[in-house]
Amino acid sequence: MLEIKNIDRAINMTCYGRPIYHISTHKNKLGEESYVFEFDAIEDGQVPTGYNKPQQIHLVRNEYNGTYRLFTMGLQMATEKKVVLSEIKCMTSLLVEISEILRTTKHWWKHSKTN
Repeated sequence: MLEIKNIDRAINMTCYGRPIYHISTHKNKLGEESYVFEFDAIEDGQVPTGYNKPQQIHLVRNEYNGTYRLFTMGLQMATEKKVVLSEIKCMTSLLVEISEILRTTKHWWKHSKTN
């Protein structure tokens, strides 16, 4: 089980232009635990929709074949990326990986026919 010491130090750090405002843990129905990096809504004078809504990035703490899964909640199939321990151990590398997931999320919402 992945354990990141001092994970709360990432609060207020920025990923893809959005600050992390909260970090929690979550356990899904399959018993998988994950760290949840929460990003507040982007306020632009309108009701936040699509990418501008609050976002949650999950880092699944259960290792599988030497990798961990990182994805946007609600868009797992479109945003999931496998990361190795060395990309998680370094806070800077982890923030870069989270930024990449947010970039993919923004791209998905921009090109989605649902918005």
